[in-house]
Amino acid sequence: MEGWTGVAFALALPGAGGLGSRLSKYLHPLAGRPLVWHALQRIAAVRPAPRALVVVGGPELDAELFPDIGIEVHVVHADGDAVAGALLESAGRGPVLAVDAAAVIPLDALQRLVDGDRGMIDDPAGRPLAAWLPALPPGAEAGLDAFRERVDPDRHSTEPEGFVVESRAELARATARVRDRLVRALMDAGATFLLPETVLVDVDVRVGRDTVVYPNVVLEGQTTVGDETVIGPGCRIIDSWIGSGVELKGFNYLSHTSVRNRAILEPHVRRGFD
Repeated sequence: MEGWTGVAFALALPGAGGLGSRLSKYLHPLAGRPLVWHALQRIAAVRPAPRALVVVGGPELDAELFPDIGIEVHVVHADGDAVAGALLESAGRGPVLAVDAAAVIPLDALQRLVDGDRGMIDDPAGRPLAAWLPALPPGAEAGLDAFRERVDPDRHSTEPEGFVVESRAELARATARVRDRLVRALMDAGATFLLPETVLVDVDVRVGRDTVVYPNVVLEGQTTVGDETVIGPGCRIIDSWIGSGVELKGFNYLSHTSVRNRAILEPHVRRGFD
């Protein structure tokens, strides 16, 4: 396959939709990163990898939001006719995978779309999630609806596990989906989560082998936990380094601090600063 480009459309205005927020829905945090970051990260995971990523949206979006995707990201502000030209300059004339920047789509569904070399995915409610075309069509600034018009209806498919975040309930659903994926990866690497559906884990959290994490634990930001450590129930740890062989007995609050190897913290001990 020749080089292709991923395009994420983030065209909903701040305040629009059912989130009831002045903040753009694409900037709402999800496991420590904005929602739009997750859309780009998912596109970047498709193989073969895209040569570039393009985000089309409002002035609130900036390339600084995507420092660690691993692929060059271009941000194009949606200002009418200039968008199509800027997209063509960024994406070139090759194949394009376009997604809704607020969509939650399983990676295997995106991979099938690219492998099929043409088509479109909707969610069960009929909302477009992603489209694959051999080249960027004219009028692409209209978003996924423009792609829908250029895809053979027989090549449409419905993704039962895919959805677009349009409400707080869907944002919570997306949080659970991302949490499950992150926790599963940590467990595959050797950590134990006793009740994984009760915890929250951010993208940059690292947990060592044979560490045990009790229920209702929150691990945020750039937090690293060493090997053979016990994180007791109800702990919240933010941007901290926890050594190996540590025991946090429960309901500890740790922020921007470190805990030496083999230390024991009694219940309700607070350390660090906000």
